[in-house]
Amino acid sequence: MKLRTERLKEMIREETAELILHGISDPRLGFCTVTKVDLTNDLAYCKIHVSVLGDEGVKSRTMAALKDARGLIQVHVAKRMKTRTTPHVTVELDESIEKQFAIMDKIREARASDSDGGKGEENRGDAEDAEKEKDE
Repeated sequence: MKLRTERLKEMIREETAELILHGISDPRLGFCTVTKVDLTNDLAYCKIHVSVLGDEGVKSRTMAALKDARGLIQVHVAKRMKTRTTPHVTVELDESIEKQFAIMDKIREARASDSDGGKGEENRGDAEDAEKEKDE
């Protein structure tokens, strides 16, 4: 059962991404990516996570456009699914990618402010190995 659910989730993700790219012609729609799909075991509910590139205004306009197109997305998914029921689709903003970039920026800043210039312990071992090879 889990394999079937995973295949359905991937199919919903692909179909939704294709529909957003080619099927929805709303001018409010910005650059967005379908990051993941959550699907309940009974296939009754489907949550589509979307990452939007841009500032808060672009994000809110894009999410409003996607929420208005929810019915179209649900109909499109229903045509492709070969199940008895169609899941109720909801669209949510996924900010995990932005959080990851923010964490990576903080790590870079912290490493740059280190006394060794961010080289760390792992590079010291490489330098010692290079010196040993040079001596031999």
